[in-house]
Amino acid sequence: MLVLVSICIMPIIKLSVLTISYNLTTAIAEPIADKRIVKLLEQITGTFKLLLAVTFFVSILLIIGLALTLKISNAGMMYR
Repeated sequence: MLVLVSICIMPIIKLSVLTISYNLTTAIAEPIADKRIVKLLEQITGTFKLLLAVTFFVSILLIIGLALTLKISNAGMMYR
């Protein structure tokens, strides 16, 4: 189960870092760049936030589904 959580957490960490970096880039570029570029960076940040939310909930559903499958099939007894 720990392996599954670590596999699920890596894309979430990557997307979080990308979201924060685009937020910082937008904040830095706002006084310097054109408004269209700033708006584009804000839209990219919003897209990464949506992708992060989807990835998070899919990971949660994967963990719940695997736990239910192990509980129903009693496959945990085979590993003892």
